[in-house]
Amino acid sequence: AGSCLVKHTTCRSSLGLVRALQIDGAGGGGGGDEKYGETRLQVITDIDDTVKSSGGLRLLGKLGINIGPALGGLDTQYKRNDFYPGVFQFGAELASYGLPPNLQPAPMAVLTARARELKVFLALKPSTALCVKYNEAADKLFSEFGKGAASWGIDTENTVLYGSVVEWILQSRKGWRKFDNFNKLRAKNDDRVRYVLIGDTGEYDEECGERMVAECPELVRGLFFHVVSEKEWRQLGTDGLQLPADKAIDGVPVSYFRTYVGAARKAFMCGLLGAEELLRVISQAQLDLKTVSREDLKWSDLRRDTNVAIIELGHHLAREKQKQLEILSGSVGMVVEPQDVTEDRADLGGEVDVPGKKRGWLGRWKD
Repeated sequence: AGSCLVKHTTCRSSLGLVRALQIDGAGGGGGGDEKYGETRLQVITDIDDTVKSSGGLRLLGKLGINIGPALGGLDTQYKRNDFYPGVFQFGAELASYGLPPNLQPAPMAVLTARARELKVFLALKPSTALCVKYNEAADKLFSEFGKGAASWGIDTENTVLYGSVVEWILQSRKGWRKFDNFNKLRAKNDDRVRYVLIGDTGEYDEECGERMVAECPELVRGLFFHVVSEKEWRQLGTDGLQLPADKAIDGVPVSYFRTYVGAARKAFMCGLLGAEELLRVISQAQLDLKTVSREDLKWSDLRRDTNVAIIELGHHLAREKQKQLEILSGSVGMVVEPQDVTEDRADLGGEVDVPGKKRGWLGRWKD
C-alpha cells in the first residue's frame, strides 16, 4: 500500500533540516506572551478512550451482554486497554516544550471518572502500566534529546483525581465532577501554572473543558478531544470519522483529533509544540503501531494524519526559509501563503522522503 511512513532515518534528516533553519523550539502558531521560563504547563488527561481504549464495555458486558451504561467510554476500534499510538510521547513533549533546563516539568495530572470508592481495584500506582509508559517516554526524551526530566510522569499521590460511583449511575455528572477535580488540582498550584486538557468526545470531557475556560481562560492553553465512536468508525471505513470543527472559546483553542499525530499537528499549529516535537510524535506513533497489519483501519487514520502533518510542516518550513532569504537579501518580498490542508483532503498515498522511494518534499528541499 502507498504510505507516508516517516522512518527514523527520515526523522533524523528532518530534524537536521529544522535545526538548519534555526527554528528549534518554534511552533507553528502563537504560543502566548509569557517570557521564557516564566510559566510551566501542566498536562491534564482523562484515561479511558483518551490514553487507552475502553473497548466500549458496558455494565453487563462481562456477563456476555454488552448493555447498560458505558463503564469507561465508547471506543471499539481499539481493543479494551490498548494504548493509543503516540499518546505517551505527546504528553511528554507537551509538558517539556519550551522549558529551560533548570525548570522541572509539571507532573502529568489525571482527571478520571473512575470511582474513588473502588480505588482498591482501580487506583493508579507507580507500577501501573500507564504510569510506567509515561515515565519511559520521559526518560527516553531526556536521555536522547536532553528535553524535560527523566523522572517526569504521573504523581499518583497528588495529581490523580477520581470520580465516584454516583457518576456511573448519573452519567451527566461526569463533566461537573472532572471540573470540580480540576479546581482541586488548581488549588495545589500557583498562578504560574498553565493547563492543557486532553480528553475524548464520549465521557463529558468537553463539558469539563468548557467549564475550565469559563472559570479561568487566562490559565488554559488548549483543549484536545479524541473523537471516538462505538460503531460509526467501522461503517465509514477508510474515510475515517468526521471531526467536529476546531474552534476557540475566549481565545483558547479547542482541537479534535483521530490520532495523536493529528493532536500533535494541531498543538504545533497552536504553538504548544515545535517542529522537532511533532516529528518525534509521528515517529513514535508509527513504532507503537508496528505490530498491527498495514491493512487495518488504524493505519488508514495514522497515514492520513501523518500526511497532513508533513504538509503543514513543509508549509511552515517554507515560510521560515522565505523569511531568512528576505533577511539575507535585505528586502521584504511578498510571501504567497500555501493552500490550507485539512484531514479529509490528505492523500493517503503520498510519499515522504522514504529511502529507496520517490523523493518527497523533504528530499527536494535538501536539494
